[in-house]
Amino acid sequence: MSEKTNATDSIPNRTSFRNTPFFNKIRFIKFSSILSVVSSRAQKIKNRVSVFINNTYNNSINPKNKNFLLPVVFVLVVVFILGAFLYFGRLGLGLFADKSLKPEPSVAKATKTINKEMEFPIRDNKGNVVSTLKYKIETVGLYDSIIVKGQRARAVQGRTFLILNLKLINQYTQAIEIKTSDYVRLSVNNKNESVAPDVHNDPVSVQPISTKYTRIGFAINESDKNLALRIGEIKGKKETIKFNFK
Repeated sequence: MSEKTNATDSIPNRTSFRNTPFFNKIRFIKFSSILSVVSSRAQKIKNRVSVFINNTYNNSINPKNKNFLLPVVFVLVVVFILGAFLYFGRLGLGLFADKSLKPEPSVAKATKTINKEMEFPIRDNKGNVVSTLKYKIETVGLYDSIIVKGQRARAVQGRTFLILNLKLINQYTQAIEIKTSDYVRLSVNNKNESVAPDVHNDPVSVQPISTKYTRIGFAINESDKNLALRIGEIKGKKETIKFNFK
């Protein structure tokens, strides 16, 4: 007859680890000793890193070290290339801007049709009349800004530009050059004094048997009234055109 075995005999004792040889070896080690060992290893690692950094720095600043020249030359080349790129890039943008970014045309805040045409003699070098020039004032307008030599010019506060649009017809068989500003004077506010044009393209060249469009202009006050244009040769008879803008 077999002996009965108690079920609890097959379950190992949970406290049996304390009786093992490994436990007997480590139970006398203090926690402070473990910290001391870890601290010593960390200090050794720190010293090695410090030595490596110092050696690297000393080698980099030593002129006798050939490796020192390589990064310096590389940095100089990169700086030179970037500087050249920025300089010539801006120069290129400036060149293209002059050709493509044209200023918008000026817009008149008031206009008036004149359509006054006069004929002036064309003389040769000896003063002889060889033909006639048709000088026509088509329209006049008030502008706060105008385009002068490709650049926008703005009137200061309280001032504005009076612009006369001209049509020149050369009936002569040779090209002529005239000073369009010599043929027009302006007076304002019923004054007897006259002013010459401030804006013009003189001297204006007109090709043989051709028509040329150009303009002249005056800088006036916004409050000026009773405008009068006196048209004619400097030493000749003048014809007056009076007008106002509503």
